[in-house]
Amino acid sequence: MTSPVLWILSGLLCGLASADKDDSYMYQREIEPPFPIEQREVIDLPFLIRGEPVLSPRGRRPAPTISNNLKDFPPGKPSRANIGNICRKTRPIISYGVENLPQTGFSHLSRQGNAINSAEEGYARCCGQSDKLRCALKAWENALDDFCTEEFTIKTRHFHCCKKAGVERETCFTDEAPNPNYISSAPLLEIGSADIPSVPMPRSLKPCSPRSLTCLNNPEGKYKISDLAFPPGEPKASNIQNICKLRKYRPLYSDNELPKSSFGHYVRRAKAINHMENAIRKCCKNEDVACAHSGWQKTLSKFCEKELEVKTKHYECCTKNDQASMFRCFASQAPFPEYDKELESLNLSNITDSILEKICSECKLLTKQKQLPLLVSGIKDSCCVLPQDKRLTCAQEQKETFMKTLCGPKMDSWKDNQNCCSKDELERGECFNAYLQNVTMAISHRIQSVKVE
Repeated sequence: MTSPVLWILSGLLCGLASADKDDSYMYQREIEPPFPIEQREVIDLPFLIRGEPVLSPRGRRPAPTISNNLKDFPPGKPSRANIGNICRKTRPIISYGVENLPQTGFSHLSRQGNAINSAEEGYARCCGQSDKLRCALKAWENALDDFCTEEFTIKTRHFHCCKKAGVERETCFTDEAPNPNYISSAPLLEIGSADIPSVPMPRSLKPCSPRSLTCLNNPEGKYKISDLAFPPGEPKASNIQNICKLRKYRPLYSDNELPKSSFGHYVRRAKAINHMENAIRKCCKNEDVACAHSGWQKTLSKFCEKELEVKTKHYECCTKNDQASMFRCFASQAPFPEYDKELESLNLSNITDSILEKICSECKLLTKQKQLPLLVSGIKDSCCVLPQDKRLTCAQEQKETFMKTLCGPKMDSWKDNQNCCSKDELERGECFNAYLQNVTMAISHRIQSVKVE
């Protein structure tokens, strides 16, 4: 049998010998390949996620078990029917992060995970409040608004509910929720039982999403921003003193403390609070109510202008038909209409770690009792500089020194209505408690500047 190589050479030589007859022969002749070419079906093709091709890393195939959506996304809308399940302490909660989400090629799952984390962190905070449902609804709305805002920052296909607005968007997310009643298939067992299934995340603010704005108590969180007192209350004669005298205790929000992307609703509200505080500064020279009211209206009008420029859900007061209705809406929704968030009544007869933390922060004693500054200043000067584990003992010692001083050298400087100083040492401590209850202080809610990435 003639080898393929000899067959090719023979053909070339024959072509050269007959070149005088037809110079184009060797160029026109089809040379068939000596070996058959193997044809195979290429099976490692990109597979589709939400209609978009996703290339897997070389040598690996994407995990076939990953679906288009997380199994619990979107979260169900809080309602009277499910708020009990939401706040049930034994409800298993999954916290999404690097441990249970793919890190490349599935960014939509990460955005969904962030939304679920954000909603759950809000629920954890809301379940300790009296109006759980209203708070949980806000947490749910904000989590999905942030999700849609982040969806629109990418060029790939967006989650279909985000393309709707207002009530239609909420209805879409509500209808899409795979577990609207927050019913867990895990058995309800007592904590500590040997048969209890592993719960990925306990009912707590930790661990929390690094992009969450509610990580106030999480030292590892990027965001150290407190809840906003928005909208600000309507200025009037009954609250103008609080507006002006408590100004330096209310928080302001610098650009370094605000997120650089997403959370647009939060940033707009924080900047409106800053604008309001700047507007009333000049009004507080004479506690001018009309001036403060004008600043309040201008602030909220400007806020609504910015709010209506975005495509995501708008703050409901900004959607009113006329300004009068808009301002009434804002006034009714103010969480602290009297501007008294910074006012707290402390029981100094039973000083705890929490009370000590407040005394050691920036604060001002407002109770009109001449003897009380002696105790507060003694605690601030002597105890607040000590390590945490030694402060309580120091505070108790300062309290005893306070009573001895008032019943000794300063006996004539105040009026002992309870006749405490006439009692023996054991009864004197119990008697003095009547003077130390319901002590009103202004506690600063301003925070140290924290860089937010």
